Amino acid sequence: MITKRFSSRPAQIASSWWFGAFLTALALGILAWRVGSRGELPVYAFVLVLGVPLSIIDWFEHRLPRIVVVPQLVGAALGLAFLCLARSDPGPGLRALWAMLAGACFYLLLAVLTEGGVGSGDIGLAAVVGLMTGWFGWAELAGAIVLASLIALALLLLPRNRASRAVPFGPCLLTGMTAMLAVAA
Repeated sequence: MITKRFSSRPAQIASSWWFGAFLTALALGILAWRVGSRGELPVYAFVLVLGVPLSIIDWFEHRLPRIVVVPQLVGAALGLAFLCLARSDPGPGLRALWAMLAGACFYLLLAVLTEGGVGSGDIGLAAVVGLMTGWFGWAELAGAIVLASLIALALLLLPRNRASRAVPFGPCLLTGMTAMLAVAA
């Protein structure tokens, strides 16, 4: 009884509303500190406000609902397109679109190679990560994917994941993206 109560405690904490709010505030605070008042901040905030619940869902259920990923992708694309128009500079936006395709294609290749280890939600979220990091450059996209891969490998070593060989890629991708955006800003 006592063991069961303590083993379910981390799951209760991680799935609580205040834990998600804390993670969102932490990520937004770091990016606001690094980005300042530049126009990218509202786009980052939009992506992260949707990204934290996605990470929690993926952590517990191993799924990334399209009903959240697709609006996240569309909203980020529209926000960055607005920045391109406002600044009269299409360069970063075009690079972000190519990076979005590169990230999605890389995860599509992983999905084909792993035969079910990577799902369509992961591919969609990789497109979001590509779009956001590609705004700054190709090195940021590569850094986010490498960091996400290292985090996924570390998670694979956890006893919980070792038996099932299932790793939630959503938290890994979003952590890699947030770290690269904080460094690039």
